[in-house]
Amino acid sequence: MKFAHISDTHLGFRQYGIYERETDFYRMFEKVVSKIVSERPDFVLHSGDLFDAPKPPPRALWVAQRCFSKLREKGIPVYAITGNHDMLMRRGAMPPQVLFRDLGVRLLTDEEPFVEHKGTLICGVPYFSRHYSDVLKETLSTLSRKADKYAKSIIMIHQGTDRHMPKGFEIDMNSVPKNFSYYAMGHLHARITESYGKGKLVYPGSTELWSLNEYDDYKRNGKGFTLVDMHGDVPYVQNVTLELEREIIKQRLDAGKLEERLNMLREKLATLTKKPLLYLDVREGGFERSTLHDMLASKISDIVLSMRLSYISREDGGKVELKRTFDLPQIDDIIMEIMKDRKKAELAGALFRSLSVGNDEQARGEAGAFYESMGGSK
Repeated sequence: MKFAHISDTHLGFRQYGIYERETDFYRMFEKVVSKIVSERPDFVLHSGDLFDAPKPPPRALWVAQRCFSKLREKGIPVYAITGNHDMLMRRGAMPPQVLFRDLGVRLLTDEEPFVEHKGTLICGVPYFSRHYSDVLKETLSTLSRKADKYAKSIIMIHQGTDRHMPKGFEIDMNSVPKNFSYYAMGHLHARITESYGKGKLVYPGSTELWSLNEYDDYKRNGKGFTLVDMHGDVPYVQNVTLELEREIIKQRLDAGKLEERLNMLREKLATLTKKPLLYLDVREGGFERSTLHDMLASKISDIVLSMRLSYISREDGGKVELKRTFDLPQIDDIIMEIMKDRKKAELAGALFRSLSVGNDEQARGEAGAFYESMGGSK
């Protein structure tokens, strides 16, 4: 038995507010699905964050519909769970994945957490925030007892663990049962494959570069999906890597030779068929911000889709080194610095993201879940 494992496709995400980047995510998903069809797996697992928001834009729904239709035409079912991005944080809410049930997408939920596929147990656990870690542990324990009755079993989990996401994890590895054959993980955008218990634990990573934090892993391991063969005693795992829609370049430049280096960079960028995302880190120079921006604008800005700049300059005779980043700081870091309380900062960040896109219903659900987890106290 062979299956494909994908995660964190984030359809509908418009990085930096750029339309072309939203399109890149759609095209990469279409590429992944086309490649999966050519591999002829028995089924597909999607371990969360199919969409970037629980109320995705119409185009995201349309792209998902077309891709799932292709899989259905080839007789390839999809088993999925919701991630933190594509689920509404309130009781009784219906995630967007349910729209594709007639296209062969089976969403595993709290009410229907498992299914059997040709003798293999497939379990799914939707995303749980840290506030509900006890419920998550109990759910995993219940499914583990179910897995004891099967020779081969799979569990989909959209969580960060203390081993793989030391900052901001939702569950510790000691709480993850060890009797499943394959752990189809989601949430972490890096590619990770390791032995765990009697099987393999795999984060296939995101299909596109959702954040600059993913850059190093992307350069090492690429983006795509995972193919898994379950015929042996231990699953055989193979990463399938596909080219991104556009180049993503991160480069450090020394300010002392800035003009020369920019001319060389321009020559390289001019050969690309699509405008790239460019991240520049300029070092070791005493220069005015306005001068730097003028130089970059004249030499680079017309041949890149977006340019993000950071630099370190020397002031006071070289005794002081300052770093200034021309980009939006991470909102979660700012909130945490102000509030000094992790749980309240998590709530404030969630409310900010929901309300900033007009999702009042999501915000109310998140606030209700928070106060319920605190015993209803305010």
